[in-house]
Amino acid sequence: MNADTDAMPELLFVGDREAVHLDARQIRYSADSGQRIRVRRGVYVDATWWRDASSIRRHLLRVQAVALTRPSRTVFGYWSAAAVWSYPSVSRWPDDVHVVVPPGCGAHSRCGVRFHRECLDARDVTRVGELTVTSPARTLVDLARTAPFSDAVIAIDAALADRRSPDDGCVSKVELFDAVSRMRRGAARARRVIEFADGGAANPGESLSRIAMLECGFESPEVQTEHPNPLGGRYFTDFEWPEHRVIGEFDGRGKYLKEEFLDGRTPGEVVYEEKTREDHLRAEGNSVVRWGWHELQQPGRLVALLSDAGVPYRRSTRRGASESLSEWSAPR
Repeated sequence: MNADTDAMPELLFVGDREAVHLDARQIRYSADSGQRIRVRRGVYVDATWWRDASSIRRHLLRVQAVALTRPSRTVFGYWSAAAVWSYPSVSRWPDDVHVVVPPGCGAHSRCGVRFHRECLDARDVTRVGELTVTSPARTLVDLARTAPFSDAVIAIDAALADRRSPDDGCVSKVELFDAVSRMRRGAARARRVIEFADGGAANPGESLSRIAMLECGFESPEVQTEHPNPLGGRYFTDFEWPEHRVIGEFDGRGKYLKEEFLDGRTPGEVVYEEKTREDHLRAEGNSVVRWGWHELQQPGRLVALLSDAGVPYRRSTRRGASESLSEWSAPR
C-alpha cells in the first residue's frame, strides 16, 4: 500500500456544511481569498498544504476527491493507479484522474476525469485502503502500452525491485507477460518495455541511464555486479562492462543530501566512503566513470563520458538520444 495515501489532508465539501460549520458562500469565499484550493467541483483543501505538496500527492488528493464524489464504485487505472501504488516518475503527474469503465459505458471524459473503456477481469482489480484500483501488473502494462517509453521503464524497474513487497506493488516479469497476453491493443509495445526493464535499478536516474545507453547505441551493461570490499562486506556497481573493465555510476544529489540515504552519516562521510569504494574498484583494474542528472539532461555529455571511458558501441552507426530524454526535468 502506498504510504502517500495515508495522512492526507481533510477534504472540505460544500455540501457538508453541518460537519464543517460553514455555508457554501463562506467556503467559496475562502477559495477566492486564497485560503483554500478547489480540487474538484464542490471539493476544497487547505491552500498551504496544496502549495507544499508534490505533484504525486496532489494527484492522489484528486483521486480521493473523485472517489468520494462519484455515485458508483470507481476503478482507478493508468497514471492514477500508478500513483496509488507509489510507482516513481520523473514526469509531472497529470491533472486528470484516470478511471477504467466497461466498454459499453456511456461516460465521457470531462471535469478532470478521463475515462478508459477497457475489459477487466477479477485479476485486474484490487483494493488499496478505501480505493479500488487496477492491480500492479495491469497498471504497469497499461502504462507500457500508452506512456512514453522512459516513464513506463522507470515504473516497471521499481516494481520489479526486490526491495518492494507484493503489498507495495511488487511484480514479476511472469505476471507482467501474463497480463499482456490478455491485451488486444498495444501488446507488442508493452512487451518491448517489459523485456528492457530491470529490477536492478535503484532509482529513476539509473533507469534513464540505461535508456540513454540504449538510444545512443552503447552495449548493454550488467547491473548490480558484486565486488568484495577489502575492509569487509561487498560493493555493488550500478553499471559494468566486465570485458572492458569499465564501471559506470549514477550519482543523484539525494545520496549526499537526503536523510534516508545518509543513514546518520554526514555528507562529508558519505563522500569519503564513496572515494574509498572507488579506490578499491580501481585497484581491481577497473576504470570508473560517474554522471548525474545534468549529464542525463544533455545526452551528448553522457555520450562523451562513456566513449572516453571505453564503453563500446553495439553498432558502427550510432544515433543520438531520442527526444524522450529531453522532455523531462530532474526531480528536485
